[in-house]
Amino acid sequence: MSKSDIEIDGLDEFEKKLTKLIEHDYPEEFRKMVIQIATDLQTAVQDATPVKTSHLQENWFVGDLVKRGNEYYIEVYNNVEYAEPVEYGHRTANGGFVEGAHMMELSVEMLKIQLPAYLRDWLSDFISRHDLS
Repeated sequence: MSKSDIEIDGLDEFEKKLTKLIEHDYPEEFRKMVIQIATDLQTAVQDATPVKTSHLQENWFVGDLVKRGNEYYIEVYNNVEYAEPVEYGHRTANGGFVEGAHMMELSVEMLKIQLPAYLRDWLSDFISRHDLS
């Protein structure tokens, strides 16, 4: 299934600097936070996936966190052969068209809306736990 790239926008300069500090000085906490976001996305996509036999819904996975240069990547994916037609829609044998469920697209859009507040809360908690204020 096609992947969706999510870039974290909307962080002010202080938060960006703090994120670099966290990544450098507290890499395990940073890693856990990113994996939690991906796991939350996985849950949202599973909840939004149409259920006929539950096979498609049960086959959403979170990949490994990978760092390439200064960027981190983590994939939420589904290898079921009909995941893409369910996501985007498909033609039927009689010439009709079944609309896509857009379960990944809608879940990513929801994450983009919720992510800035989630990161601010996480950073605030992190600052408190490590007495960085």
